[in-house]
Parts: sequence; C-alpha cells; structure tokens
Amino acid sequence: MKLLSIGQFAQLVGLSVSALRFYAESGVLTPAQVDQDSGYRYYAPEQVPAGQRVAALRRLELPLGDLAALLGAAPEEAARLLERHERRLLERFQAQRALLLEVGELLRGQRTLDPVDVTYRHWPAQHALSVTRHAEAEAFHSMYVQSLDELRGYAHRSGVAVTGTDFGLYHAQEYFAGPLQVEICLPVAAPVAGSGGVRSLTLPAAPVACALHRGDWRTFSATYAALHLSASAAGHTAGSSYTLPTPSGTELGFFLN
Repeated sequence: MKLLSIGQFAQLVGLSVSALRFYAESGVLTPAQVDQDSGYRYYAPEQVPAGQRVAALRRLELPLGDLAALLGAAPEEAARLLERHERRLLERFQAQRALLLEVGELLRGQRTLDPVDVTYRHWPAQHALSVTRHAEAEAFHSMYVQSLDELRGYAHRSGVAVTGTDFGLYHAQEYFAGPLQVEICLPVAAPVAGSGGVRSLTLPAAPVACALHRGDWRTFSATYAALHLSASAAGHTAGSSYTLPTPSGTELGFFLN
C-alpha cells in the first residue's frame, strides 16, 4: 500500500499540515506510519474520508473533546452531540448578534459603554507555579479546573504551601476571541523547580487597574473594554490582562506599563 505524505494528505482532506500535527498529538487523527528517524508522518489513502470528516466538523467549530467522541460514536450518540453543538452555536449567535447591535449603537453615538468602578492598586510580589494551556471558550472552565488541580498536586508533592487565590494571565489583550491561551497561576510560599509543563514564577509588584465583574464570562469583553478605556483616559498603558476569582465575582484587570 502506497502511503501519502502529510502534505499530500493535507491537500486531500482540506486541513493544514500544522492542524494534522495537532490532531495527531491529540489522538483524533493519528498517522498510519511515523518514520522513526525523521519523525515524518504518513497517512493511508483509507484515512482520507476520516480526515474530511474532521475538517468538516472543525469548520462547524466543534470542540476538540466532542470531535474525538463523535468520530467513534454510535449514530444515536453522534446525533446527540451534534444537537448539543447546534444549541451552542445558536447561543453564540444570539450573544454575537446582541454584541453587534451594541457596537452599532456605540458607533452611532446612541449609547456609551457602561461605566465600571475602576480601582487602581498594586499587585503584590509573589512566587507562583504556573501552566500555560489553550482551549475553546466552551471547554475553558473544565480545562482551567483540571489544570488548577494539577498545580495543587504539584505544590503538594514539592512540599510548598499554597499562599493565595489562583489567577489567570492573558498575555494578549483579546479575551474570548477564538481559542484562548491562558497562563494559570497558583501562588506558593517559595520558589519551586518546574518540571514538564509546570514552571516556577517570581512575579514582581506591579500597578494594576481592575474592576469587579459579577456576570459570567460571556460579558467579560464589555467590562474589559470599559476598563481599558478608563485606564487609557487616566494616562495609563494597559499590558497583560488577568482574572482573579473573589467571593463577590471575578476581578478583571490589566497590568499597567
């Protein structure tokens, strides 16, 4: 049987080479053969239909977990997964339509961004363990919780005490625009050697502008936008953003440069 190179397979199924590497590492679409010396991947012609199904489902923005489950699911389970994703897409469409109408009003000058109660304070210097992850918005919460459990376990095995509340760092200013990349951080009492995906951070004290957000993540963007405008009007330059859970809601903020 003549195998297809990864480039040939990518052209046939409508996926990029980088996407195929990602799906191979995720176990969604593994190559038929991997060259032990070069690491080059080869696919069987019989895998083309599966690759085309993956491409079609990803165009529908199906989350990776659902995609893997759907490919091996019985017809009834596949239908249930697709119906759930249809509801998810409808909810997203409604939220985006509401945002589009809001932006239209802003552009026409018919309304302004709702004001936020901005607080300026100093982020304390601290040691932390961190792990960087990326996920789509719908899978973000479960990924965050799982990663936080991983950090707590690492701290316990390292014999270092957890000293504060976890927080997320977003080094790009866009929040919930496509797949998210977050550095999940857990404050600890002392520096600890990192290993694997876990790294040790020493964060210096820094000024931040922040506001308490009481809604869910779908409305984070509006609070971030109002916060950014307020900080800019006060002469500050916003850098990385963060989320910090509190008993009253989620503190959203920007580190100020």
